[in-house]
Formats: sequence, C-alpha cells, structure tokens
Amino acid sequence: MTRKLILLLFLLPSFAGFSQKIDLLLLNREFEKAIIVIDEKLAENPSAELYYKRSLANKQLMDYPAALKDLNHAISFDSTQVIYRTARADMYQSLGNYEKAVADFKHALIIHPGDLLIKYELGKAYLWLNDYSEAYETFEEIQSVDSTNVMFNKYSALAAFKAEKYKRAIYLYHNYLLQNEDDLSAYLNLAASYEKSEEKTRVKTVLFSAKQKFPNSRALHLKLANTFFENKDYQFAQQQYHKYMARYDTLLPVLLNYGICLYHNKQTEDAVEILEKCYSAAPNDVYVNFYLGVCHKRLNEYDLASEYLDFAIYMSIPEFHPEMYHHLAQVYGAMREFERSIECYKKAYELDANKVEVLFEIATTYEEFNFNSTLALNYYRAYLKEAGEQAENADYALSRIEKIKEELFFE
Repeated sequence: MTRKLILLLFLLPSFAGFSQKIDLLLLNREFEKAIIVIDEKLAENPSAELYYKRSLANKQLMDYPAALKDLNHAISFDSTQVIYRTARADMYQSLGNYEKAVADFKHALIIHPGDLLIKYELGKAYLWLNDYSEAYETFEEIQSVDSTNVMFNKYSALAAFKAEKYKRAIYLYHNYLLQNEDDLSAYLNLAASYEKSEEKTRVKTVLFSAKQKFPNSRALHLKLANTFFENKDYQFAQQQYHKYMARYDTLLPVLLNYGICLYHNKQTEDAVEILEKCYSAAPNDVYVNFYLGVCHKRLNEYDLASEYLDFAIYMSIPEFHPEMYHHLAQVYGAMREFERSIECYKKAYELDANKVEVLFEIATTYEEFNFNSTLALNYYRAYLKEAGEQAENADYALSRIEKIKEELFFE
C-alpha cells in the first residue's frame, strides 16, 4: 500500500513547503495530521491537488464517503486529470457503485485513449457490473494490442468465460496457465468451459492436473467428485465422495450423491443406510424419497418402496414423473396389485411416449393378471409398432402374440 502511495505522489506536480510536509505525513502514515495541514491550506487556497491528497488520507483512514467527496471536489476544480478520474472510479468500485465506476473509467479513456491500464480497469468494472458482453469486448481490444501480460490474460479469459465464449475461454485459459500455473480458479473455469463445450474427457484431464497441483483443495476435490457423478461414472464418483467425507464436514448434497452412487453400484443396503440419514435431515426431498423407494424395491421391500415412490411423485416436478411412475408400477406388480400397476404404467407412457418398453410391461402385466388376453395382445402389437427395430423384447412379444391368438381361436 505504501509503495502505491509513493507512486501516486510522484505522479503529481511538485509542491513547495507545505506540499512536501503533506507528502511526508502521508508517507509516514500520519493521516490525521496530514488532513489538519491540508484543511489549513484549503481554507487559504483550495485546489484539486489538495482535495486529491486529502482523499488519499481519508481512504487510508477507511473513511470512503469522505474520500469520495474529496475526489468530487478535485474533479470539479480540474476535470482533465486522469488520476482523479481513476481514483474516483476505484472508490466507486469499493463502495459497490460499478455503473459510476464504468462512467469514470470511460471518461478517463477519452482523456487518455489507448491506455491499456485504464482499459483493463474498465474491463474489470464491467465484470463486477455483470455486463459480460462489454467486458469481453473490452478485453478483446486489449488482447489485440497485448496478449503477453499475465493479468490481461487472466481477466480476458474470465471475461470470455462469463460471456459464454467457451472456445475462446479455453484458448485464453491455456495461455494464461502457461504463465501462471498456480491459479486454482483458472483450472476450474477451464474445466467448466470444456464441460460447456461437451468435451468431457478434457474436463477430467484438467481436473486431474489441478488435483496434482492442489492436492489439498476442498473445492477441487468436490468438483472432481461432482463431475464424475454428473457423467454417471458412479464407481469413481463414489470413491471421491468417500475420500471427501473422510476429510471434511459433509453437507446433505454430498451425502445424497454418495448414497445415489451406492445404489447404482449395487451396494443397496449401504445406500439405504446413507439415504435414511438424508431422510432424517430432509424428509420432503424428492431425490431422497425416490432413491429410498428404488432401493427398497430392489430389496423386495415393496410396501416401503411404494410409500417412498408415491411421495416422491407427489413432491416432484413433472419431468421426473415418468421414471417414478415406471418404478412404482413395477413395485405394485411385485405386490400383486395389478390394477394399480397398470394404472402407473399407463401414466408413465402418457407422460413420456419414448418409454416404449412400458407397453411391453403393460402387456405382460395383463397376462399375469389374467384379466384380458385381448388387451395384452393389443399392447404387444402396439409395443412392436412403436418400438420398431429398437424393441428389446421383440422375440418374446412375437411369441406371445402367436400364443394368445391360438388361445383366442380355441375359446
């Protein structure tokens, strides 16, 4: 901070006597005394330089409103000094007024067009303002002039990432990481850019590289586990979640994902144990109820399975209903409640016509129910028609059609 203050002071015109005294007070961090001396001189002969120096003292005393007021006075006396504009822009940013910060940086660029440092600060201000398209354009202008500066490259990559220019972000982050391989956020954003570009293999490569560089990063460890979970690599995700929970406090989303991994990896009883812990914390959670339902279904505990699945359907959003109704139909079938089973199968197919195998299951349920051979026949035919070459149970369906037709003929 002192080094920055020295630089700012040398940028100003030299002062005689009182100015040197003020400079020494500021350099010695005697800010209250500096303000007293400045106030005395302001009473005699106000000037932009004096207000600016008082703003430096007030800023060091963390009196930002007073510092901002001083900068307003300085600019009212002399609006041509870039240093006053950029100092006020910095102050606005510190106080959270990014729109006014942008305005001051843009005005400073009018005074000093082509100044890359000011343009760099303007680009960052756009980022804090969440105006990512303007930030991206600003940093692209900087890149066209200087693509070697490490800080320019860092924020150029970030702007491209935030603006959803993922191909460009990938290129810029690779360049930046060649200059600075110690930035964890760069690895995470690079991995996210590959993920958005649907290059899943490279996502894993980046995350593993980062893990070697930052073996103790909690955020990275969780990101690695979540990435494999989202890609349905439940075996590796389970290992990563297990290691994560052994080292850190575990929140509900991590515990739930771990339980889901156990289910998919056929460790059903362990999954139930974990999911019941989740249920104690979040009894109304859709995923908790759904996966408890399918776990109990696999364990042939159909009463429990039906309760959890029924509640999951009640609590969930429509896009999850087809799969839930499908599982619930299978549970009711196993419980010999065939009417309810068929009702759920029909609901699953009604909500998602791509689930053509449901038609086959309806047909077999009608047969097992021994309720209506004609309906079973119709559903086998509908299954073969809708599924076409994708029918997984075509041979069985064809054989049952022939058998039912024979039985109906001899009735």
